[in-house]
Amino acid sequence: MMLSRGFSSFGTFCGGFGYMYPGVWIGLGVLFVAALVVVIVLASKKKHGSNDAAAEALKLRYIKGELTEEEYTKMKDVLGK
Repeated sequence: MMLSRGFSSFGTFCGGFGYMYPGVWIGLGVLFVAALVVVIVLASKKKHGSNDAAAEALKLRYIKGELTEEEYTKMKDVLGK
């Protein structure tokens, strides 16, 4: 009779918390995927933001006359813009 305290059958193991029900696992999976998508989107925005800042700094150096047109285009190609 020890099994009747929360272990009475496979589907009701810790049934009060809902850990064994498929809906809970599906919900947790959806939350995990959503969190992963958010992290990837935020990481890609940071990457593009730093590249934009570098391109802007390069443009300012060219405007100030610190770089020749040849150096500017070469560095711009390296940045990918």
